[in-house]
Amino acid sequence: MRKYIIVMLAAAVMALIITGCSDSKKMTDRQKEAFQELLGSDQSIAGANVKAIELPEEAAKKFPAVKKVFEITAGSRKYYAFAASPRGYRSTIDLFILIDGAQKEVTGIKVLRHDETPEYAGSLTREWFLNRFRNKSAGAYLNRVVLEASQPNDVIQITCATVSSQAVINGVNAAMGTYREVILGEEAPPVPLAVEEFVTEIR
Repeated sequence: MRKYIIVMLAAAVMALIITGCSDSKKMTDRQKEAFQELLGSDQSIAGANVKAIELPEEAAKKFPAVKKVFEITAGSRKYYAFAASPRGYRSTIDLFILIDGAQKEVTGIKVLRHDETPEYAGSLTREWFLNRFRNKSAGAYLNRVVLEASQPNDVIQITCATVSSQAVINGVNAAMGTYREVILGEEAPPVPLAVEEFVTEIR
């Protein structure tokens, strides 16, 4: 009986490993919804060709927030989608970032999940904040600014949500860095997983 239980547990673990590996190459339903929302009515995910891109080990080390990369061909347009999970103030923030391959700029981003402090970071999912990333060039990392943007790559943070805002910026920068290295074959500086030089609740 004991041997039977061990064999069954081993089989269950193997099934989880195999399922996890195959799922890592697919877009989740929520990621597909995010893609459709970011494109609007221009294209449909239903008719798009979605291909998972394997992250090279070096890129995975330099951009640890990036978990999945997809090449999406929709009509005559090519997009690159990134699932990124940078560390915020309380936990990771799950992001979906879409880059237009022709324009080499951010089409848009979506926050899929977060557990940041509601009274400060509740605006993470609001369009007025997410729109600050739209049409930013992938050629230069984004900078967090407090009150006013003076450069094209500046992003104004959410008031009193410095760490959460920087975490989202880190996630988008990690996607940009991965895009430049893996897709364009350029060199890009590494982007940290966590927000540095700030106190957080993450232990």
